[in-house]
Amino acid sequence: MITSMPIHHQAKGQEESSNKIIVNNLKKLLGTKKEKWSEELPFILWADRTASKNATGQTPFSLVFGTEAIFLTEMVIPTARSCLQNPETNNQELDDDLDVVDEL
Repeated sequence: MITSMPIHHQAKGQEESSNKIIVNNLKKLLGTKKEKWSEELPFILWADRTASKNATGQTPFSLVFGTEAIFLTEMVIPTARSCLQNPETNNQELDDDLDVVDEL
């Protein structure tokens, strides 16, 4: 049973907590220029999804996709992690990793 849906009492308050964090981060970033919130929202969401959480020690992105996100600066300034990626074999490598990975 999926308990992360808003209709389940186990999830009560989780969406409010996430929204509160996003709103507080927007307020800190924007200051008095609150009319520009829609331009900054994607950056706030990206930061929230790629920051590790205390409860799991993992980022929400890595929990969903099984790998850490590659930041945009790594695409502009090549790093070993971004240069060694091969898009053609990436899916096969991810499938192979699923067979041998230890559960977190």
